[in-house]
Formats: sequence, C-alpha cells, structure tokens
Amino acid sequence: MKKSSTRTVIVIAAVLILLVAAFLFYSRPMTIPQRYPMLALDKCSGITGYYFDGTGAAPEEFTIDKNSEEFEMLCNLLYEKDYRRSLRDLFPNDTTRYHSTTQPDEFLWEVFFHFEDVEFPDGSISSRIPLRIQSWFGELEIHFDGDMLSCNTNKQKVWEREVLDTILRATETAA
Repeated sequence: MKKSSTRTVIVIAAVLILLVAAFLFYSRPMTIPQRYPMLALDKCSGITGYYFDGTGAAPEEFTIDKNSEEFEMLCNLLYEKDYRRSLRDLFPNDTTRYHSTTQPDEFLWEVFFHFEDVEFPDGSISSRIPLRIQSWFGELEIHFDGDMLSCNTNKQKVWEREVLDTILRATETAA
C-alpha cells in the first residue's frame, strides 16, 4: 500500500511540474518581431487607428506618417514591448464587449501597423497586411492573420497611457 501511495504522489508531482512548465512556456514574454518575424518594420508603410480618451463622444481616427517622430515613438512603445499570452486564449472567445460607462481615467486605443510585401512561412507574399494591437479599457489584444491573442505586459496601465499620449501628440502635430 505504501509503495502505491508513493507512486501516486510522484505521478501527481510530475503532472504538476509539466503543467507549470507548459504554462511558463505558453506565457513566456515575446516581442512582436519574435512572435511574427515576417513583419519587419522596414516593410511597414504606415500606422492608423482609433483612440478614445474620454473627452469625445466616440473614438476618433488617426494616421501617423512613416517619416514622423511619433511613428518611431509608437514603434518603440508597441513593437519592442514584451507581451505575455493570457490563458484566456485557451478557452472559447466571446468577442462581444459591453462597456456602458467610462470612468475619468479610462481610455482605449487601437493601432494598425500596415505592411507591404510580407512573405509568409509558406512562401506566399501579401500586401496591405495589418497588425492590430489594441487596449480596450485595459484589456490588451494582438490581432494578426486571423489570430487574436489576449496579452498582458509589465506596468501595463502606465505603458497603455504612454501609447495614448503618443497618439494624442501625433494628432496634435497633424492638426
């Protein structure tokens, strides 16, 4: 009997160790270039998107020229950031969102990086490919080629605000 219970404890410990290792591998931090190596920034033709900072009635559209300082700032903030995948990606995703009221510090942004002549691993080449990174009132997601990843990152609230401030700066510069 004692041999059987020892074996059971060893099996349970091994399964738990495998689950922890799988979680750590699945949620390891990765940058956009690590996750999508085919999306080189030199093939990015521009950035567009939407933002809502709580001051308007609806999200506002923005465009950032590739040759602007804000383009480089957004690339540094978004493209080189380490993102950790959330375990929410393992479960069926309900894309319906409800957010009826906004609090004073709530905001959202949605940034599209547009790429030209992207070569996929299967050898196909495509243009007008968007990489979309969005913060929806604190929920961070990355969308590319039909995939959606729920993510989180270090100091996320502060970082999301820095992205919004860069977008606002770009809209002021463009005006």
